[in-house]
Amino acid sequence: MNPVLLSVVLAWAVAGSLLVYQLNPVRLAGTGYTVWTRTKAQLRDQILYLVLAAVAGVALIWWRPEAQIWLAAAVIMAAAWQIPLIWARISENRRRERCEVELSHALGEMVMGVEAGLTLEMVMSQYAKRHDTDLSDEFTRVLNQIAVGTGRTEALKEFSERTPTPEVIGFVTAVQHNQRIGTPLAEILRQQARTARRRRRQAVEEQAAKLSLKMIFPTVFCILPVLLIVIVGPAIVRLLVTLPG
Repeated sequence: MNPVLLSVVLAWAVAGSLLVYQLNPVRLAGTGYTVWTRTKAQLRDQILYLVLAAVAGVALIWWRPEAQIWLAAAVIMAAAWQIPLIWARISENRRRERCEVELSHALGEMVMGVEAGLTLEMVMSQYAKRHDTDLSDEFTRVLNQIAVGTGRTEALKEFSERTPTPEVIGFVTAVQHNQRIGTPLAEILRQQARTARRRRRQAVEEQAAKLSLKMIFPTVFCILPVLLIVIVGPAIVRLLVTLPG
């Protein structure tokens, strides 16, 4: 069979199997997006990378139709399909980290707004207008859902599902608890702010404690050998010079 036709069939077979695998809802769980919004955003880049890899694979197979080249072409196409997904995961993890850190600071502003007599929706709206961040985008999305008829509980639940970090989950749980039992919202948010600051402080202390362990490898294998060469090296050279014979 024509090597070009075989390579095209291989490309479409790999693309079809990977597409079915990627569209599995279990694979998409926890990415911050629903199935269709995520695939629309990623399929374009994935197909583009796959087409470029398929062209490269066709060129390789046409140049040398051997088994190793077939395997290399398949690996290149699979890697090209995965690159946008890997980048999306990295970007999503960074977005979650930014939301978690920002929420611990935003709770202080929200407490002052609630104590001034504003509702939670008004406080979130004011924060979204004053800031242009990932958290403000999430607040805007929650407010838009509430504006079109979605309940506050459901909108906040979707917020926690899109950004399942400890800070966001704790904030959503506290607001839902306040809505059920009717406790003062300002006190709930103030307690959440204290908890968030304590959790951030513990995280910083934990990272500082791990820093000493991380410094062992560069100290032993990078800094210490250089110091030994600088300090002991001249003495060894003088000793070799003074030794007879």
